[in-house]
Amino acid sequence: MTRRSALGLLLLAACGGRVAPAPAGPRRSDLRIEPLADLVPAAGLVWLLDLRPQELMANKAISAAVAEVLPEERFQAFALRHGGVDPRAAKELIVASYPEATLTMAEVPFHPPHMESAFVARALSVEGRAVEGDVTRTWGTFTPGPEATREQLAMLGRDAVMLERGRLGPLRAAIAFAEGKLHRSLPALRAEPLQRAAALLGDAPARAFAPGPFEGEWATGLGGLLRASTAAAVGMWTHGTAENGSANLFFRVVLLGAWGDDAPAAADRLRAAFDVLANDPLGKLMGVDHPVESARTGGNPDALVLEVSLDAISLARGLRAATAGTVADIMRF
Repeated sequence: MTRRSALGLLLLAACGGRVAPAPAGPRRSDLRIEPLADLVPAAGLVWLLDLRPQELMANKAISAAVAEVLPEERFQAFALRHGGVDPRAAKELIVASYPEATLTMAEVPFHPPHMESAFVARALSVEGRAVEGDVTRTWGTFTPGPEATREQLAMLGRDAVMLERGRLGPLRAAIAFAEGKLHRSLPALRAEPLQRAAALLGDAPARAFAPGPFEGEWATGLGGLLRASTAAAVGMWTHGTAENGSANLFFRVVLLGAWGDDAPAAADRLRAAFDVLANDPLGKLMGVDHPVESARTGGNPDALVLEVSLDAISLARGLRAATAGTVADIMRF
């Protein structure tokens, strides 16, 4: 999944719908799963999404925006393919990308037999199954050919579910964090540079992180500022309700780097880069050129910050138009 698709998923998370109530009863596992972000391995991380769908969907104006992007039938189809799980019901949802794997984790109501049966039904072949304490893992092949795609499912009691797609590896490290076994390693948001980025970003219900270095086409992003950035992060909050019933979304963008005495000038470049993005065709399509509150930027020796408020409905309609051909790809993750 590309970083653009990751941004799409971040925005989709703000557009909720009905949430299935959590089943009554005690927790079945002593594993440490809260917050799920503390289970994400730092080694090799390309980008990370950390979402709290239940919290976002509590805003009725925000939940109405989902109709502009995805119909209810899409979520019902997703639930049928994934053991009845509705991602909108998740207390926390994580998507972490690595060079050869994608790891998805959710603290969400689910029925283990239904979840495993759905996984087996989708697989071309099931290669193994292991029960290790409170953790049940099942893995297999999902596409044919020499470049066959492998997936691994892990159920942590009845509390959380993980799905690893691609080269197997990050999922085992995430389980080890949950079991408290990795005493000499830190998860991604507890290690630099993302620990500093998370502190500056704040406790947003939707967050995206990417550690540097940024190379290739990404190095030219934001007026070339990404080339000098050691990490980038975006947070999103719901921010009041507009007179037309829509909700406003407040965004904070953080760029870490050794800006030093050049921080004020770099902050000006960040604002200029935002203005360019806001006025290109995609920015106009999503209403970024007409923010609810104008963008503000600031800088200190190690971080640049941009803040802006945008209209949720305009963003949703623009997202629908911009990603109509890739929504299925976004939802698959």
